[in-house]
Amino acid sequence: MIRALGATLAANRVLFGIGYLIAPERVGGGWIGHQAKSPQTQVFARALGARDLVLGLGALGALRSGAGARSWFAAHAIADGTDLAATIAAREKLPASGYRFATAMAGASTGIAAAAALLLPSGSGGSP
Repeated sequence: MIRALGATLAANRVLFGIGYLIAPERVGGGWIGHQAKSPQTQVFARALGARDLVLGLGALGALRSGAGARSWFAAHAIADGTDLAATIAAREKLPASGYRFATAMAGASTGIAAAAALLLPSGSGGSP
């Protein structure tokens, strides 16, 4: 069960990463609102997209190969926990819908990633 949740989290992260890379104003707008249209903000959104793409692909690869999946999911938990804390800290400046979506998504992702980091067997190989 945790393996399937981890694989789903990693695949979702890949999709978000691609979205932030190719359409940062649209994907980021769901989180931070109209500020996502700013070229300066798009720099950070694309950097976030690269982070998410690499974390997702790394975790999927580790699940397939059986090497290091726990470490990849620990990195996911740190990234998502940071996203959650940053979103909560900025809640007064975010659109209400973006705040609700981001807190739910980052909260669930942090929990799944932390569980995968703790519960996956050391050699968590096989196909996801």
